[in-house]
Amino acid sequence: MPKEGLPGGKKRILFVDDEPHILEGLRNRLRRQRRKWEMTFVGGGHEALEMFQRQEFDVLVTDMRMPKMDGAQLLKNVQEKHPRVVRIVLSGYSELENALRAVAVAHQFLNKPCDAGELENVVDRACGLQTLIDDEGVRETVGKIETLPPLPRVYSQLMVALADDRISTQDVAQILKQDMAMCAKLLQIVNSAFFRLSRTIARIEEAVTYLGFNSIKQVALAVEVFGQDRDQASPEGVSLDALQKHSLVVAHIASQMFDEKFMREDAFAAALLHDIGKLLLVLEMPDHLSEVVTTMRTEGVPMHVAERQLTDVTHAEVGAYLLGLWGLPYPIVEAVANHHDPARVEQQGFDILAAIHTADALANEYMDPVVSKTLPGIDVLDAEYLETLGVGDKLDDWRELAKDEVNNLR
Repeated sequence: MPKEGLPGGKKRILFVDDEPHILEGLRNRLRRQRRKWEMTFVGGGHEALEMFQRQEFDVLVTDMRMPKMDGAQLLKNVQEKHPRVVRIVLSGYSELENALRAVAVAHQFLNKPCDAGELENVVDRACGLQTLIDDEGVRETVGKIETLPPLPRVYSQLMVALADDRISTQDVAQILKQDMAMCAKLLQIVNSAFFRLSRTIARIEEAVTYLGFNSIKQVALAVEVFGQDRDQASPEGVSLDALQKHSLVVAHIASQMFDEKFMREDAFAAALLHDIGKLLLVLEMPDHLSEVVTTMRTEGVPMHVAERQLTDVTHAEVGAYLLGLWGLPYPIVEAVANHHDPARVEQQGFDILAAIHTADALANEYMDPVVSKTLPGIDVLDAEYLETLGVGDKLDDWRELAKDEVNNLR
């Protein structure tokens, strides 16, 4: 049977739950969304897959515990056959351990029963993120990703540390901070609705405290599963180790631009993840990345400029798209998406986005001879932008800070 086309302007949302009263409750609470959503409600995984054969959906919201086909099985099937669909799990807090089976295939988790306003916000945000990237191939690539791989040495350190009864939260956090993929997955889980948090968590230490060591082990194992492709060839001049080093240096620089502890830690987390889109391209789109590298060398331009010339989509948007789907805090997603062009975001003062832009550009000024010898076109710091934010007089001090951080890497 041919699939129906998408109605103009509306998003199609498929809700799946084996309990009729739950579905009816969702239908009633979300009735006012009918003007912008086309909603379908079905009672099980097999019915959901049949619906996917008949028409396209933008978002899937499914219960976790269902007979015959549970939520994890359904999500896995949809991920493989319909990678563009945003996948959201609804589950009770008592089912956390079982729901963690869906870590690799769910974009976000929501607690059951779910407040209608919260569900509306999450779905709207997910739909909005679908417009962030216009390239169909990029959306499909991101949709197929189960999780990003950690460095094997970080995974090994974490497993050894967690086996030690004397290990502290701070010790675990320091290990996690060495790898941006592990941090991203950890923040995704802790910011899910399972934990009923009154605020968003963007600091790794807090995430470790809330999630607990046992859950961290499960998350780390899920991340490691996809880590087997790490040794695959990448375009000449693109080094995964260099990418990790650069992200750590930027994180250290950005975090020291603030006096407040919470701002320093939030900046560190955002900086650690700012180039996660590059990692995604290396692992999932090597042919496209080779074209980008060729354009960089031919034109002598930075990576994001070469990407715009080829597809009008950069690694910054790719990374932000993925992190947004994972439910990471908005300031982090915003900083990742705009760190090469921060002026396109209206800002009242120096914030995390401005810090990431500045730290990234300064790190590149000093780091290029260390880890990126083959890639020309280093990013240029937007000094005029910093002047408009009232921090232009701090630039000399920040340059010295960047120089010291890069020297510490040698």
